[in-house]
Amino acid sequence: MIRSLLVIVLLTPVVAMGQQTKRSADPGPQDWASYNYDVLGTRHNVAEKTLTPSTVGHLVEKWRFPPRGSFTWIGAVHATPVVVNGYVYVGTATLPTFYKLTPDGKVRWSYQNRDRGPTGNDALRFGLPGYGFINSPLVTADTVFVCDVGGFIYALDRFTGKERWKVNTRVPPFPGAHSSNCIFSAPVLAEGKLLIAGGGFEHGLAADPKNRCCDGRGFVAALDPATGKTLWKYDVGPEPKKFAKPLTIRTAWGERTYHCGPATSSVWSTPSYDATTGLVTFGTDAHNAPREPTPDNPELSTPHSCAVIALDIRTGAERWVTQINKGDLWNYAMPGYDPATGRYKDQSIGDTPKPYTLTIGGKPTRVVGVGCKDGGFYVLEATTGKLLAQTPVYKGPPVADPGSARHPRTLALPGLFGGLQTGCATDGRAIFTNGSDSILFGTNADPNKRFHPPTGGRVVSLSLDLSRENWRHERPKVPAVGGTRERPAFTNVGDPVASGVALAGGVAYFTTTVSNQLVAVDAASGKVLKELPLGPVWCGPSVSRGRVYVGTGNLLFSPLDSREAYFPKSLTGAVYCFGLPGEDAVSALGKGDE
Repeated sequence: MIRSLLVIVLLTPVVAMGQQTKRSADPGPQDWASYNYDVLGTRHNVAEKTLTPSTVGHLVEKWRFPPRGSFTWIGAVHATPVVVNGYVYVGTATLPTFYKLTPDGKVRWSYQNRDRGPTGNDALRFGLPGYGFINSPLVTADTVFVCDVGGFIYALDRFTGKERWKVNTRVPPFPGAHSSNCIFSAPVLAEGKLLIAGGGFEHGLAADPKNRCCDGRGFVAALDPATGKTLWKYDVGPEPKKFAKPLTIRTAWGERTYHCGPATSSVWSTPSYDATTGLVTFGTDAHNAPREPTPDNPELSTPHSCAVIALDIRTGAERWVTQINKGDLWNYAMPGYDPATGRYKDQSIGDTPKPYTLTIGGKPTRVVGVGCKDGGFYVLEATTGKLLAQTPVYKGPPVADPGSARHPRTLALPGLFGGLQTGCATDGRAIFTNGSDSILFGTNADPNKRFHPPTGGRVVSLSLDLSRENWRHERPKVPAVGGTRERPAFTNVGDPVASGVALAGGVAYFTTTVSNQLVAVDAASGKVLKELPLGPVWCGPSVSRGRVYVGTGNLLFSPLDSREAYFPKSLTGAVYCFGLPGEDAVSALGKGDE
């Protein structure tokens, strides 16, 4: 669960540099101008022609920022770099700074928010992140829109980095402002509206017995791109309320008493927009505080948790809700598996629902496909939310090797850090899923055994209707991780693929979180074409104009806890640019195009 075990570390500011002199055109199809490349969430650069299965094997490092051997330090980069006209836009989670880099990897300008508000410096209070850039920006003809995990939304001048406006969702006048609001998803521009998704992040607060938890909830808001004014705001599920009497819940890890809820069903899925249906679609998180049960409804969760939801782009009105995982109540005080019900917990939807068309019963039908942390990929009818198809999901108890109990077409095992986290992709011919097996993580009653390492990872290509598996790339086990060469901390560790898949020119690109590789495979066959070592990484790549971009550094899953050393960590990072040897089209863009 990427967003819920995050720690943000605050370090030294960086001074803004430089200004632009010449204006460039709107982002075009060659540019990777947002997290998902397009509003459909495909993560597929349709215009890439230079890097293909026959050429990508020749990739070399063109540059990195900071340069090799430099005494300059930047924070960890967790968000897919955005690239427009060869210029790279990226933020850091530690040393929180947003950068614009030139096509040759120099700083054009940088930005920091020096007005973080009353909760801005509260970085580690009960696990609530203070601030930092862990999501990708959206770049338009003249503006860069970006959000930080501290709940701020920014509009920056694309050419100077000057702040045009900013909105703090933790304080008024933002509608329903909440002190726990965080924004993990990336901004999307649709029908002239800037779509922002986020919500209360109270997983740690819910585990604190001193806190009379909890009253945050998720939201999707449409803002005026020119001013930041809220045009409409959709709040996920019923409004949290104070209970008539406190409610105590007991698990294998102890008991916790709640005083209000339900909370939070926040949104860390970047929404998609489909002009064909006029719908904004996204996934939601689990509840981390219960609803108050009633005589007619004893459920502790609502239908809006771990669900896919569609809204009208014009008004924000709810069109449909389809719950994928029922009864999912979870926070840091609870194990990731409930043996009494056989349910895995925190099985939320962080992937972007991707609209496309299937022929069903001889008729073209608009659908959305989305991955889930339970390890399944789901196809829903776009206008009604009706479930049409899904891949097999493992339902057995948490064991390191489920063996024959695991269906051979299972994409990934469920878990707190498991399943399909975020960043599945489609090229219109197939679906490409990333996957992580970490089924034992956070399930053991013994605190010393809760940090079990992952057991596997893979990328799988599926037919659009999910009826056929085209290929699967299974990551080999990593022989030794952490410790010393003589005495490694862990052996035979799985290699999850937890960040976004990028598609371009018939090649699928992804990164691995234990072996720390950038991998390129043939999108048609799954054949490995190139692997490049990166160091600690938890960032998906992007592809633009014959180059591949990826950020490094990793602070996810606790503050360098030695029990989790199977994910190599670094609080600082870099931006890498890979391309073919020699001069290329991007090289010329560094000579004053902007």
